[in-house]
Amino acid sequence: MTDRFLPRQDAPNAKFTRCDLKYDGFIKLSSCEMTYRRLDGEQDTVIREIHDHGEAVCVLPVDRERHVAMLVRQLRAGLVYNREQDPMILEVAAGLIDPGETPEQTVLREAEEELGFRINDLQPVAAFYASPGTLTEKIYGFIASYSPADRTHAGGGLAHEGEDIIVEEIALDELGEAVLQGRLRDAKTILLIQHLMLSEPELFF
Repeated sequence: MTDRFLPRQDAPNAKFTRCDLKYDGFIKLSSCEMTYRRLDGEQDTVIREIHDHGEAVCVLPVDRERHVAMLVRQLRAGLVYNREQDPMILEVAAGLIDPGETPEQTVLREAEEELGFRINDLQPVAAFYASPGTLTEKIYGFIASYSPADRTHAGGGLAHEGEDIIVEEIALDELGEAVLQGRLRDAKTILLIQHLMLSEPELFF
């Protein structure tokens, strides 16, 4: 493997010289002044809005015996804002990492809250940024295993957090076809399904 995926030595020496917190709620929104060294060697200063609400996890639980995976469908405000015809987006289970939790602890907790299953055999896929231009959220993605015997309750999320989640089991060949046809709309879900298609293609036939 080449060193192109290692930290670069010609770092732009970027740093924030000022950040003004504009909103502090479920998210934090700040207006920040950033200085950095351009590729031509000159110094520059830009203003960027930063959206911060911590780190998150997502997981695609797979039953390899039955060739199915478990996903959720829920209302997302961003889709309503964009006037999507169907704002109930199909996606993998996900959630924010609470203070003091590891990503692995969070993904086990979120899976049981949202799906109603105890998942196992966690396989880290990647830690990635969905929109690094302004969003600080780093998402830890996992593949996991489950079986019908791992069910603990009906799932659906936590009502006091405003969660109203539909849990769906979908055949892997159907999910693979949906990815190839561009019918899925959630980036983290596409990423995890494509990873599984590449690493275990036999599950999709």
